Amino acid sequence: MASPSKRPMDLPIQCVVLSSKRSEFTFLKNIFRLAGLRLHHAANLVDADVLLALTHSTVLLTDVLFDGAGWRDAVRLVRERHPLVPVLVIADPADYPLLAQLYDCGAAGAIWKPFQFEAVRRQIRVLHEASQERRAWIEEASRPGVYWSGSPR
Repeated sequence: MASPSKRPMDLPIQCVVLSSKRSEFTFLKNIFRLAGLRLHHAANLVDADVLLALTHSTVLLTDVLFDGAGWRDAVRLVRERHPLVPVLVIADPADYPLLAQLYDCGAAGAIWKPFQFEAVRRQIRVLHEASQERRAWIEEASRPGVYWSGSPR
């Protein structure tokens, strides 16, 4: 007997983690695997760009600093090439003064160390669902024959 197909909500949420710290990524990957999150590691912006496209990831988690760049570069990359993907910045309490800059630059928020795993999981899930809703709305709005109030026909 064939197994029933998975419903979209049963599929793992795909996220890219942009970090030079492979050990931190492995730790996060192991913790969140049971929560239905599938994490992919990128050590630089090029890898992150490729993984976001290939894995259809809906959230990018970026360290404050990583190989050759920083979170501002990650936000800029996502805004230009993957505009529906929200960015969360992994930060230490010492990075707290950056909080206003995170939002001003377009990041969706921060994940603070030490990690509160249930809160992080909920935050990622909410951003994933919002990203999926925006994708669905754009697909609906771009269908031929769909006209919005006040739009030219």
